Amino acid sequence: MIKLIIFDWDDVITIGSKEGYFACYHKAINGVGVYLSPEEEYRRIVLKWGKHYREEIKELLIEHPELVDESAKIYEKEFWGGTFIKSLKILNGTNELLLRLKDKYKLAVITGNELKMIKEKVMPRFKIPNVFFELLSSCDISDPEKMKPHPYMANLIMKKLKVLPEETVFIGDAVGDVKMALAAKVIPIIVLTGQLNKKKALSLGVKNIINNVTLLEDYLNKNFISSK
Repeated sequence: MIKLIIFDWDDVITIGSKEGYFACYHKAINGVGVYLSPEEEYRRIVLKWGKHYREEIKELLIEHPELVDESAKIYEKEFWGGTFIKSLKILNGTNELLLRLKDKYKLAVITGNELKMIKEKVMPRFKIPNVFFELLSSCDISDPEKMKPHPYMANLIMKKLKVLPEETVFIGDAVGDVKMALAAKVIPIIVLTGQLNKKKALSLGVKNIINNVTLLEDYLNKNFISSK
């Protein structure tokens, strides 16, 4: 019986986040005079995907550590100034889905994005209803070892909401999401709107795969028993 749905945010609830982050990182390193091939830039970003943006920038500027602070400032300016949010969209039916799900399940979010960005910019722009019992960001976790794929944040939410792992599903789009869900002993459901394709998801042992989040309700109804 499923009682709790935990969502990743980027490329699950809002789509286009990956492109937004990539654009911010691209401008951040170009702004300090560093130019990588598209292939190398992509490789370095993916290598640290899900980590704090400073860790991403350190990897991008691994040959130029003296430029990290300046580059990070450019990243922050682009991220908060519009480069990130301009890349986003929301699939038709997402808001309606969330409103229906809240009547059947407890809803929560674990994200690598800034909660201030989500709450003050993204949610108002797309009129996303605040139906979540908990929103946790890895940006607010002081110990980097407890970020995804560590199960710490998932365990924290389940403990606070008094829900067992077997009563929980995690909706994600990336390798770190799968690893965190499995480490927390919750059921991973992967959407194909972000990092993972179906072949890669299957290779990670994921059995539950949907094209996008708007299909979640039907999938849960057919494959799981809700709490109500």
